[in-house]
Amino acid sequence: MKKSLSRKPARKPRSSQFEMTPAMQARMQKAMVSIGNIADKQARKDDKVQREARLAIAETFDAWLDWMEETAPEQVEDVFFELGCFATATNRRRMFKHARALEGVAERAQEQVDQWKAEEEAAKAVSAGEAQRKSGDAEGYA
Repeated sequence: MKKSLSRKPARKPRSSQFEMTPAMQARMQKAMVSIGNIADKQARKDDKVQREARLAIAETFDAWLDWMEETAPEQVEDVFFELGCFATATNRRRMFKHARALEGVAERAQEQVDQWKAEEEAAKAVSAGEAQRKSGDAEGYA
């Protein structure tokens, strides 16, 4: 005689998607507020650490420049030039008012920035011309 195979009971199909009860929604909202407060507190701590680090660098900069003037005076000009190349226009003007910024460094930095801008604009013009040429070629084939 053959054994009958036992059949597994069929699963019930899910009748609907998960719905939160009002109590669950209130608890979820409370949890999200708590997480937001913790994240805000951590972000403020991180901001404070970074502010203090920048202040420490700023306070040490003059002592470092003094040391550079004694050991490698030619590098002081290079430091101001490099900083000026990467600073915003406003910060560049402020930076070159520093007592140890040498004459002519501001002009060198501005020339370098202008050269980079011209190279960037030329590259954009070339890529725009190539894109226009390619679109013109594509229209010619259509």
